[in-house]
Order: sequence, then structure tokens, then C-alpha cells
Amino acid sequence: MDERLGGPANVRVLDLESDKYINVTHAEDAAFWEWAIVEVLRHSGVRIEEALELTHRSIRQHQRPNSEVIALLVVAPSKSDRERVIPMSAELFAVVAAIVRRHTAGVQTIPLLSRYDPKERQSSAPMPFLFQRKIGTKHEVMSDTTVVNMLKRHCVELAEQHPGFLATSFTPHDFRRLLATELVNSGLPIHIGAALLGHLNLQTTRGYVAVFNEDVVRHYQGFLDRRRQARPTDEYRPVTEPEWLGFEEHFDQRKVELGGCARPYGTPCQHEHSCLRCPMLTINPKMLPLIRRCCPASTRSRTTS
Repeated sequence: MDERLGGPANVRVLDLESDKYINVTHAEDAAFWEWAIVEVLRHSGVRIEEALELTHRSIRQHQRPNSEVIALLVVAPSKSDRERVIPMSAELFAVVAAIVRRHTAGVQTIPLLSRYDPKERQSSAPMPFLFQRKIGTKHEVMSDTTVVNMLKRHCVELAEQHPGFLATSFTPHDFRRLLATELVNSGLPIHIGAALLGHLNLQTTRGYVAVFNEDVVRHYQGFLDRRRQARPTDEYRPVTEPEWLGFEEHFDQRKVELGGCARPYGTPCQHEHSCLRCPMLTINPKMLPLIRRCCPASTRSRTTS
């Protein structure tokens, strides 16, 4: 072990294959903070500047009317200039608790530090920031650049066992997008997701979400099933065979030579089947060469409309 001024000794081990000494103390510290920042980002969906501004005071608790106590994470105003509260999952609470235990091991409180904000170009008042590290004898709050470099370094290390990571790069914001997609794909109403993410506009949340058509159908069918179970059974009747056959026949008749007809279910054709001039026609791309040869003027008019 090597003695270090103002702190515990560093533990070094000899790698017999490379004949090099490895600072296990430093490696363990780097591994912990890489794990902690990734877990906080992916379980909370906070922005990187919001994560780095979290303090010991950000941890609150709330007692619900049924006497259940839940842990809360209070996010300081950032992009939206509004404070918001995130109910902590068990996974997120475990990470935050591990960070607090690491800081308070051997001491009673988390050290108070000032954090410099490069955007506002000013330092904060001394606060017990969660994402602070001891480098040598000095405590420092992590910066955005430090976190980005952590993610890059981790991808390089993973690429040794998984070559697919060689061409992969992660940014802190990617975890925010992943959580947004997971929330909506799991059936959470999008306005609740927007509140958790701190979006003032639902369209912003929709831009974050990668929802697949099958997920939309599956969750909507689940919603219909749950709603049906909550309603009196006499409000619903089974579909008759003629009704179902008529429904299928409508979609069979919508298939035309040039593509498909997008007219609503149960409505007749109002254009005497002059499909090329009909705004309801969805042209099959494979038919475009034929249309250009037969009627180039019509193709131009539909293209510019």
C-alpha cells in the first residue's frame, strides 16, 4: 500500500500478465461513480446539469393518505425554471442511499462545496452536493465533461468484450430519452411522463419517445379491456357475423389498383371511383412509374398538392 497525504492509503496490486501495478483504490472509486451517475440518470430521467446539482437536501419524504411513506427527489429549477418532484423507485433510492453512505462513511455530514455553473458563469453557495469526489486531498463537484468522459471510457472498456460498443457513444441525455420511451411504452399517460421529465409542452415529450406501432396497439387494447371490465356488462354486446363481414368487406374494397383508399369506414365512394383525382387515394410507390407514363400531368398535380 502507498501512503497518501491527507487521506487513506492507496491499494496497488501487480498484474502478473502485464507486469504493471494497478491502483485498485482509484479503479474502485471510478467504477462506483460511473455506476452511480448512470443509474441516477436512467432511473430519474433528469438532465445532466440537474443531476450534478442534486444535494443531500434534494432527498425528501412524503406520507400519503394511507400512511405509506415514499421517498422523493426534488429537482432544482433548470431548463424549465420550475422545481419538480420525482417519486423515487426502489432502484433509484438504493443508488442515492449508496452515494450518501459513501460520503458519510467515517464522518457525520456530506462536505459543503461550491459548484461553478459554466452557463450562468457563477459559483453556487456551499452545499452538500451528491456528485462530488475526493481527488487527492481536495473535494470537487463533478462537471459535465467528467461525466461524458466516464461514459466514453466505459464504452471503450465494454468494447473489449463486446465489439459492438466500438462504434457506440452515449451522452447523458440518451438516458433521459430511454426513460421517456420506457415510461410511455409501459402505459404511463404521456402527461404524467411530461411532468416527471419537467416538460412544459407534451409535444416535447412526444419528440423524446420512440413508440412502436405494435406497442400503441397493445397498450390501447389493454386500456379498452380494463375500461370494459369497469363498465356494466349489459352495455356491451357481441358483434354479429354480418357486421363483422361488412367491416372486413369495407377494407377489402379499399384496395384499388393504384394503392389504397383512405375513406372512413362505412362511407361510400363519392368520386365515382375516379381514384387518380381522389384526395383519399394513397398511392403505392410501385405504381408511380405506371402513372407517370399514362398521366404525367396528374402525377405532377398530386405531387405539388
